Amino acid sequence: MPVKAARSPISVHIRWPVHGIHLLVTGYSTGVHVLVTVLAKTVCGGLLVVAFAVLSEALKPKRFAGILSAAPSVAIAGLAIGSALDGPSQQATAAWTMIAGAVALTVYALVVVPALGRLGPAKGSAVSSAVWVAVAAASYLVLR
Repeated sequence: MPVKAARSPISVHIRWPVHGIHLLVTGYSTGVHVLVTVLAKTVCGGLLVVAFAVLSEALKPKRFAGILSAAPSVAIAGLAIGSALDGPSQQATAAWTMIAGAVALTVYALVVVPALGRLGPAKGSAVSSAVWVAVAAASYLVLR
C-alpha cells in the first residue's frame, strides 16, 4: 500500500506591505489556487460593482451609470487580485489587453450607429463587429 504524503492545511495570509497587498495561499494544489483566485475576484468585483453603483446614483446625469457599471469594476478587481496573487508583472498583459479592448469598443461605438442606419441591422452589426475585431487586434499588437 503506497504511503501518502501528509498535506498541510490550506492557509491564506494577507500581507499589507508598503508596496501593496500580497495574498499568499499555502498548502494547496493548483486547482485550489484557481478556486481562491476566482472567489477573491468575485468578492472584490462584487464589492466594487456595488460601490460604483452607489457612486453613479449620486452623479447627475444618470447616463454616467453605464460608464461606471460592472466592466470597470470587474477589470479593477481582476487586476488587483491577480497582482496580489501573482505579482503586478504578471498582470501587465491583462492590462494591455483591457486597453486594446477599450480602444476597440470606442471605435465600434463610433462606427455602429452610422452603419446601422446605412446598412440595416444585420449588415451594420456585422460590419461594426468586424471593425471591432480588427481594431482590437491592431491595438493589441501596437500596445504590447
